[in-house]
Amino acid sequence: MFDVLLDEFDEDTPRTSEDVLETFQKLPLDDDDAVAESLPDDDGLAAEGEVQLESDEELLAAAEEEAESWSDDPVRMYLTQMGEIPLLTRDEEIRLAKSIEVARRRFRTKLLECDYVAQFAYKILKRVHTGELPFDRTVQVSVTDRLEKDQILGRMPHNLKTLDVLLKRNARDYRVALSVSQPAEVRRSAWAALARRRRKAVRLVEELGLRTQRLEPRLNDLAKFSRRIDDLRKEVDRLEGDRVSAAQRTELLREFRELLMATQETPSSLRNRVREVNEVFKEYQGAKKELSEGNLRLVVSIAKKYRNRGLSFLDLIQEGNAGLMRAVDKFEYRRGFKFCTYATWWIRQAITRAVADQSRTIRIPVHMVETMSRVRNVSRMLLQEMGREPTLEEIARRAETTVEEARRVLAMSRYPISLDRPVGNSEDSQFGDLLPDGTVESPAVGAGQEMLRTRINHVLKSLSYREREIIKLRYGLGDGYSYTLEEVGHIFKVTRERIRQIEAKAVRKLQQPSRSQDLVGFLD
Repeated sequence: MFDVLLDEFDEDTPRTSEDVLETFQKLPLDDDDAVAESLPDDDGLAAEGEVQLESDEELLAAAEEEAESWSDDPVRMYLTQMGEIPLLTRDEEIRLAKSIEVARRRFRTKLLECDYVAQFAYKILKRVHTGELPFDRTVQVSVTDRLEKDQILGRMPHNLKTLDVLLKRNARDYRVALSVSQPAEVRRSAWAALARRRRKAVRLVEELGLRTQRLEPRLNDLAKFSRRIDDLRKEVDRLEGDRVSAAQRTELLREFRELLMATQETPSSLRNRVREVNEVFKEYQGAKKELSEGNLRLVVSIAKKYRNRGLSFLDLIQEGNAGLMRAVDKFEYRRGFKFCTYATWWIRQAITRAVADQSRTIRIPVHMVETMSRVRNVSRMLLQEMGREPTLEEIARRAETTVEEARRVLAMSRYPISLDRPVGNSEDSQFGDLLPDGTVESPAVGAGQEMLRTRINHVLKSLSYREREIIKLRYGLGDGYSYTLEEVGHIFKVTRERIRQIEAKAVRKLQQPSRSQDLVGFLD
């Protein structure tokens, strides 16, 4: 059946895998091979509980009460489960590190021997060579070993050129190997050449040190391709001989050929490759898991030192575990150090970065967090030495910074408080209810101003119309603008001297006790 399907390849069959992968990802496929962690069997626990119920009801009640208290404390449950994992000896760490290295190498080799993955690796490395992708985040190289980085950069152009030629020849020989019109000897020779070039392509990619994290997602692609190819073969077999569905069968055959050209495998070889790579990958992940689980106590001991800094203890443990997993990926046992010595730096780095990024509502840059920590330590030391709160000048002098910088750092170190935060244990009042609003006038001040305005108007009514209006214009009691003598004279069509005389007369009237006594209470 396979030879019939591949008897003739269309000339317009796509040669690139991007188009195939793009159309393939739109299909509603189930990821049945997804790896999931096993969970405890609740049925077994329930059955065990029933036996205890029949034997001793009081013991069961005590056990249920203890289980409820533990279920309410995830940290306690985690620490209890962690305590059941034994510690690793030095020899066990080396054994697991070697297992990880061997499994990683086998996983990369099996995966890169597929032309689809090799083509992907070639394009990634080419983007690194042209500067589109960062070198240090794409290629696995020691940060402190400049010579190794220079060597990789030196051999990259030659390796990429050779790899490009190998992949093109593989695509040509793959079509020859699958063509039933070619003699059997020619087809066997093409398959042998494919195998030789694939092994050489693996060596070329490994010399450039492409990170494993870049290759791992391609395993899922191959698994999806394999399942889709099997489904297509079944569908084509079902439609064989059905003239009504001839167009549909032709479309399925076209997709079938496109997937094979993208992977450059046969259905059986692709199925076997996915199975073998999955087995090696599980072995690789299992060794990493065993090494990381043996050092969970180290994460907890380091996380304890960072409590009360804005993150919960469980969050600190989770961030530390992320750093531990990164240490497992980068550990080099040949350097002679213990794993815990190496992992401590990664765990502490992950926790401190999380505290800097997540502990505050408003994020502060990491370099400012270090400066804030230094200034706070200096302030604390000066407080212990002098027995009083140090001044900004003293803090700046000891911290070797400027006064303005010390003032800015201390202001930034204050933690913001939510306006919706409840006050005390009561949920009726919030912190925002206790803060004054600077944009709104105080009720007491507003009431006093209104009373003063009413009294002034009452007193001014005892004056004549001209005197009352001149006082309002001169002192801004109407629109808030104080007019000059000349402006008021222009309004009333008299001279400025006459306005001054009328104003002086009106002021003398207002100073009389019969009028001024209503305003004496507002002089304060």
